Amino acid sequence: MRLGELMQQRVKTIDSHESASAAWSRMKKHRIRHLVVTSDGALTGVISERDLGGRHGEETRKNRSVGELMSPRVISGTPEMTLGQAADLMSGRIIGSLPVLEGGTLVGIVTATDVLDALGRGSARGTRLTGRGHPRRPGSVREVRLPEVLPKISTRVPRMGAPQIPVRVRASEGDLGMGDRAYIRQRLGERLGRFATAIERVSIRTEDVIGPRGGIDRMCRIKVVLKGLPTVVLERRNASFTAAIDEALAAAEEAVDRALRQRHAKPAERPA
Repeated sequence: MRLGELMQQRVKTIDSHESASAAWSRMKKHRIRHLVVTSDGALTGVISERDLGGRHGEETRKNRSVGELMSPRVISGTPEMTLGQAADLMSGRIIGSLPVLEGGTLVGIVTATDVLDALGRGSARGTRLTGRGHPRRPGSVREVRLPEVLPKISTRVPRMGAPQIPVRVRASEGDLGMGDRAYIRQRLGERLGRFATAIERVSIRTEDVIGPRGGIDRMCRIKVVLKGLPTVVLERRNASFTAAIDEALAAAEEAVDRALRQRHAKPAERPA
């Protein structure tokens, strides 16, 4: 499947000189999390819900322009790009949306929700899916959301029939954007995917435990419920969410691997 089949063609844009509050209002009106930023008709950036400070970001948006808060380095795709290529690009750069350009002209946009949902469902070529809040196009299926299950393997190589791990990602208000959630799901697949048959479910929670004061205040707590074994619960903190998430997932991988090795090494009890 190509981005040309999945992309939303009615792209919502905003001028870089408009206010950040106007961008927030436009996102809420259209129920979207990203706006493509233009200046004199040319593509100059992308601004996300997280760039604007989230639901409680009034101070972030106050007296600020879109150009001040946007991400100026635009990473884009093409209509011929595959979903796997788009997933690799978005997760590698930790971005939540991908403008689609053809011959230098903006022709559409896809989000991490769109791409991961299509990959997670193993969509067949020619099947059109649409992300939350996007109007359906002729021939598309019903509106779908980001699945709460993660393929055993990385989204880099989607396969049909792979074991899945039910996963729930929760965050305090404003912590995570779609790019962050996409990153978590991919990294979780890479770290714990090989244990899929031994895992019942995974819960991940992130939180800013100190607030705007800064410091080592970003927390990631992971709970892995294993089949027939004690539940693994741990947390890690760091100055950034990405680092806290990576450290927590690495620790979870080691803990699960150790638990399974101990179970296999334990000698069977002799009958009385």
